[in-house]
Amino acid sequence: MNYADQLAELTAADPHLGAQVAGLRNLEAILQWAPGAGIAFAGIDLLQQDEYSYDLFLPMPDSRWLTFGVS
Repeated sequence: MNYADQLAELTAADPHLGAQVAGLRNLEAILQWAPGAGIAFAGIDLLQQDEYSYDLFLPMPDSRWLTFGVS
């Protein structure tokens, strides 16, 4: 499953969140968007997978987690 497929699945489940996330293309954009979405920086986890890849975990205010693969 690629990013477009994952975004389509998210948008089908939560159209409002899907629309917010659709334009986020890099870590900087995600971190700029997060505070306005009610995501506290203190709860964000960035886990290194290898020297170029990371998984970014964002705790949503409604107790869900939003994750991104970043490189």
